[in-house]
Parts: sequence; C-alpha cells; structure tokens
Amino acid sequence: MHYYLELLFKGAESNIYLTKWYDKKAISKIRIPKIYRHRVLDDDLRRRRTISESKMIALAKEFGLRTPYIYFVDTVRAEIVMEFISGTRASKVLTSSICNEIGRFVSTLHLFNIIHGDLTPANFIVNRKITMIDMGLSFHSTRREDKAMDIRLFKEILKSTYHRNCSEFFGDFLDGYKSVNSKELDKILQRIDEIETRKRYAPT
Repeated sequence: MHYYLELLFKGAESNIYLTKWYDKKAISKIRIPKIYRHRVLDDDLRRRRTISESKMIALAKEFGLRTPYIYFVDTVRAEIVMEFISGTRASKVLTSSICNEIGRFVSTLHLFNIIHGDLTPANFIVNRKITMIDMGLSFHSTRREDKAMDIRLFKEILKSTYHRNCSEFFGDFLDGYKSVNSKELDKILQRIDEIETRKRYAPT
C-alpha cells in the first residue's frame, strides 16, 4: 500500500512523487500519457519503458552498484515505486572526487554492456557514496559508439555547466573509468573523437 505525499518533480516524460510504501518513505515515478500519441501505442510504450527501467535498476544493483530498491511496479499506470535515497544531487555539489566515483560507476555499467542514455550529474545522489536514481533511458548494447555517446554527453554537460572546472572534472571522471576498465577506454575515447569530428563537419 502507498499514498502520495508531495509532487517533487514534474518532467516531460514522468512525474516524481514522494510517497509511503507501507511504513517506508519512497519515491513514485509515473510516466505521463501523451495525448499526441495513439492511446494503445502510448500505453504500450509507457509499459515497456517502465518494465525496462525497473529491470535496469535491479540489474545494476546485482552488479554491485548503488541504485534504489524497487518496491513495486504497476505496468498499467506505468509506475515504479522505489526506495527513497536521501542526500544531495551530484549536480549541486560536484567535485573531483565525485566525478571520479561517477567514472567508476559508469565504467562498471559499460563493463556489463549497460548504456545509461542520459548521463548527467543530476541523476546521481551523493550521501557518503553516490547512488544512481534514474535509468529511464538505459538499454543494453555492446557497441563502443553507444558507450562513447554516454561519456560524450557527460563531457558536454561539464562544458556547459561547469566550464571553469570542465577539464579537471572530465579528467577525474576518466581516471575513475580507467580504474575499472582500462582496456576499453582508449578505444572509446577514439570513438568520441570520431563522433565530434562528424559533428563538426556535418552540414547545417
């Protein structure tokens, strides 16, 4: 049993509520219906994304990574009820050590061929250690291109939001990544260079 206490965040794809799961504080993530999509297609898409995210969160935990415990999944409502993680979003307190820890976290995901899909500091909570709280766009892939896109997005966020510390923070992220999976990093960085070259010379 759970009941809603407070709307914490209203996003384009989902609403996040503070709730109670029996006697525990919890988070409810409900994917929002899209009126511009055919209802049957929309229901199916939200159902599949809800199932996928809950599986990815649980799978990451199996690999030893800190993610919320999943309490309940309602595929009809496209809702995930999960553990409430106390702390501060990494985006608000970003440091070299946090970037290093995020790098180790992401490298472990990639080692098991999980692509995050929306790799930003805002998707991590800091409370002594970091916890990933959102895997809504995650998917399986063995392609270096997909892993490179993950890392490149993190780099772009650093450049746009933390421009003074961008080089330092990205270096710390890469150091953390390399400490887990040094064999792949050079090849992934080469792929990032190729992606950025394509972007520079793409027709506008």
